[in-house]
Amino acid sequence: MADRPNVLFVTTDQHRGDCLGADPRCPTDADGRPLLHTPNLDSLVGEGALFSSAYTPVPSCIPARRCLMTGQTPYTNDCTGWKADEPWQFDHTLPGELAAAGYQTMLAGKLHSIPNRTHLGFERMEQHEALNGVPDDYTAWLDDHEEGVDELAHGLGRNSWDPRPWHLPERYHPTNWTTERALDFLDERDPTRPFFLNVSYVRPHTPLDPPQPYWDMYADRDLPAPAMGDWVEELYGGKLPEYPAVDAWLADLPPTVVHRARAGYYGLITQIDHQFKRIVDRLRVAGEWENTVVLFCSDHGEMLGDHYHWRKTYPFEGSARVPFVLRFPDGWQPGLPRGRLVDAPVGLEDVMPTLLNVAGVDVPDTVEGRSVLPLVAAADPDTVAAPDEGWREFYHGENTPGSYHPENAQQYAVDGRWKYVYFPVTGDDLLFDLESDPLETTDLSDDPEFVDEYERCRSWLTDRLADRPEGFVVDGELTTVDDETLTPDGVSLESD
Repeated sequence: MADRPNVLFVTTDQHRGDCLGADPRCPTDADGRPLLHTPNLDSLVGEGALFSSAYTPVPSCIPARRCLMTGQTPYTNDCTGWKADEPWQFDHTLPGELAAAGYQTMLAGKLHSIPNRTHLGFERMEQHEALNGVPDDYTAWLDDHEEGVDELAHGLGRNSWDPRPWHLPERYHPTNWTTERALDFLDERDPTRPFFLNVSYVRPHTPLDPPQPYWDMYADRDLPAPAMGDWVEELYGGKLPEYPAVDAWLADLPPTVVHRARAGYYGLITQIDHQFKRIVDRLRVAGEWENTVVLFCSDHGEMLGDHYHWRKTYPFEGSARVPFVLRFPDGWQPGLPRGRLVDAPVGLEDVMPTLLNVAGVDVPDTVEGRSVLPLVAAADPDTVAAPDEGWREFYHGENTPGSYHPENAQQYAVDGRWKYVYFPVTGDDLLFDLESDPLETTDLSDDPEFVDEYERCRSWLTDRLADRPEGFVVDGELTTVDDETLTPDGVSLESD
């Protein structure tokens, strides 16, 4: 094996943490087997580790991807919510540090940088951003091959819950195109340098449009109905639209529509899994697979109708928890166990220090995340790793009020079992025991039996937010904040 391994960083968009066959909370069929068919991604766990408590620090595309690329928390890099008008200017980025260390860096797929085509250290980019009105390499390629053909000619929107099968030959699907660009890079790369290849699939982000074979895999199967919490009516009942738009963030849809949406979503994930195998096969043929470390994750999840919610930006598991799998070659680091499940809370800001650690590159002082390799090393023979001494007690996530509804602004803290959610505009809060209630159907915040956990979680979040200028904490207590004073920078307008 070479001294410095190749790094294959595979990302999906809007991919729930429980929608991976290997995930302990994956929905199951009548036989108790995983409902999601992802054999190729699942096999990575046997050669590494799956992190079952992985979360996004802000469940929205642009801010989440800023954290991925910088190793920073949303507040530090001034993006605690959707902010599409500020150029990305960072001193240190994941591809930039690896390029400076001699890695050949390539992006295939989505980056979502501002402005579009900001390289961030990628030497080569083939982009599909899936942004309305923004030309990219995929749209140009599609027009060259089928003049006048549109990715969205099937009539579905970028944020629509309305599903249907893909309308063109499968080879024209964005998932296949992204894979092809990755394969081109592997065929054309400089063999004298290690590579950093970020294969960034736009799906399973809506539109829910898998090619027909993948639609057929799930359309006629028994699929789980959406979870519905005992807290939903009080917090959201008055907000449900009578006639929801196809991009509604909150909607009580007919069971048949929900079933079809879930079938389309699951189909897109299995399609990605099969396309991922093409990349692995190419690396095997080239003799590079046993010199390649793989990290697979997503920017955020998708609610799929749980608690009447669709899309993302919420603190709930469907939106906030993401898949996170690390694979490393046999013998790469002697003594590092494989086939492990790690339940310590990790997040997207841990990706950059982990991959720099893998490559033997110094981690810049600007990075706030931590390498997860010590968590794998601490795994016990029962395949569940406890946090090493000094690992974070809680993981913190947030989102500003500007997404969908001002009262949706939220702060959350999760330690792997307990999750506390605080809504700073309304003052409402929720407490969930994810061990017994992974879909968050029962709010325990007012249950006297769990007052100690409630106080522990709320106290941690209070301390975390105490020095923030938005005014989340006054006199040592969480308090409400006027949504009109908040910005995606995480800075109160009144503090200027």
